[in-house]
Amino acid sequence: MIVDARYQGESGVEHGLSSGRVGLATNQLREATYFRGELRRPLVFRDAMAALHHVVISDFRYQPKDRLAFKAWLAEQDRKFLLGLKTKSAAAKVELEQIESRLALLDAAREERRKPFLAARNRYFEWAYQHQYELNYLFDPVITVHPDEVFFEAFSRDESSYARVGASQALFGHIDELRCGTTNIDFSVALARQLDRIRSYRKTAFDIAPGGLTVATSGAGGGVHKEKKIELPESWVQGFHQVQSTMAMALTSFEVAPVDLLNIIRVLTRKKTRESPRALRWELVAGRRIRAVLEPWELPIELSTKHRGDKDVVVRTWGRDRLKTLARLLPVARRVTVHLAGLGMPSFYQVDLGELSFVLGLSGWTDNDWSGGAKFDLLSRRLDATAADLFAVYSALKEPRFASAETLATRTGLGVEKTRSALSYLCQTGRAMIDLSGGVYRHRDLFTDHFTVQEAQRALASAVEDANPAQKAARAVFSSDNVRVIARRPVPTGFKLSGSVRGTSGERVRPQLHVDQEGRILEGSCTCRQYTSHQLTKGPCEHLLALRLAHMDKLEQEDASRRQ
Repeated sequence: MIVDARYQGESGVEHGLSSGRVGLATNQLREATYFRGELRRPLVFRDAMAALHHVVISDFRYQPKDRLAFKAWLAEQDRKFLLGLKTKSAAAKVELEQIESRLALLDAAREERRKPFLAARNRYFEWAYQHQYELNYLFDPVITVHPDEVFFEAFSRDESSYARVGASQALFGHIDELRCGTTNIDFSVALARQLDRIRSYRKTAFDIAPGGLTVATSGAGGGVHKEKKIELPESWVQGFHQVQSTMAMALTSFEVAPVDLLNIIRVLTRKKTRESPRALRWELVAGRRIRAVLEPWELPIELSTKHRGDKDVVVRTWGRDRLKTLARLLPVARRVTVHLAGLGMPSFYQVDLGELSFVLGLSGWTDNDWSGGAKFDLLSRRLDATAADLFAVYSALKEPRFASAETLATRTGLGVEKTRSALSYLCQTGRAMIDLSGGVYRHRDLFTDHFTVQEAQRALASAVEDANPAQKAARAVFSSDNVRVIARRPVPTGFKLSGSVRGTSGERVRPQLHVDQEGRILEGSCTCRQYTSHQLTKGPCEHLLALRLAHMDKLEQEDASRRQ
């Protein structure tokens, strides 16, 4: 997927004696989006944006060492050794030493004359890093302006880390104007350096505008134009879907003191190992203090908070070095909430900064990006919806920008179940998102093209579940009436189900499900081989999906009966 971006100006920060201004240039090829206000807590905003930039440029994939210099030195040593073998007489050895000494002087003189060239080359490499590297490889963050919040979203270079910075209206002393929408912002290395110079003694204005700072500094006749043509991988788009789907799971959540997480990061910074396993093991025992154990040293760090749950839980997570992104935020954080999906599955670290919130989402391990292997989006899949349903719900959501499923069902005239089904498709096609903290759905377009009925039809045709073998098999099992719902019990969080399913292999298994009111899978188990081997790390099996289809069919029938 080729994505074009055009910036009329450059993002930057102005620094005056008593006032400053943060100007973020937006993509002119997207819908007009702007915001203008004044920051009440500029230092917290500075630290949050620095952490976001750290995520944008980070790449924790294995990088082999550059051994060219070592190989050149080794070849030179071999040459000297062979020359030494050829010298038989003492006179030849003396002559060789003189030649080597003269050669060393000539090499030093050559290096002295090459200094201007080497300095110019280093300046070029720095320019190329700040410009060509950013133009071709870094994915600009997505920024969304809503009436109640401005939030930024971004993925790392290796697509294993997700970050979201949410700034509520309370962060701004006053808001002069805004226009809701979603766009990209020019987020360069130079901008990150300028943000570090924000100080609390200056009043700092915050502007999101097409021209960034160029409108104010270059005048009508000047300006800087930056064009980007990025080959955006499909996995980048799928990553947004997987993040939201994982958030909807039954996560093990607990609070930790910011200083405790900072101590873990400090230990990881000081201690290095090449041995396996290199996991961070969370041990939660009911009524006792939470322990974080660093492997392979088996170094326990006892936290100041206790586990308030009833069950003892032990969860191992990998890719722990990515937590260093939070080091700058923790000294000013009020609290940190950790959300764990399970063994080898994603985790979330939610940092409360008051008027700002920072969410860091980590995939199961560094080499396994958000779209690699697991299909967490199947956990939130709903019943079928038509293109007209999708467009109606999309239009009803775009006007207020955020709303609950019940409110949208009233506005569209569709039932709640059908509305939730359409919202699930919209989330998985990049047209909406789930705000877990607010308990609402938010409008957010990842794409520049307008959403039409034809686009809705294409979205349905290319839905993830249609391309997934497990979902295809689940539909075949459900259509052939090989699903029996044995028990269906409503609970405060949704429904608990148990059933009997004869899969495509002919074997009858016993799946059990816990789904919420919107049909998302919170917990699940099955007696089949896939679940026994992988549990939910590879996504739900066909038997769990078939049981949910049967449950959703009953929900839709009940919803239709209530509306009659």
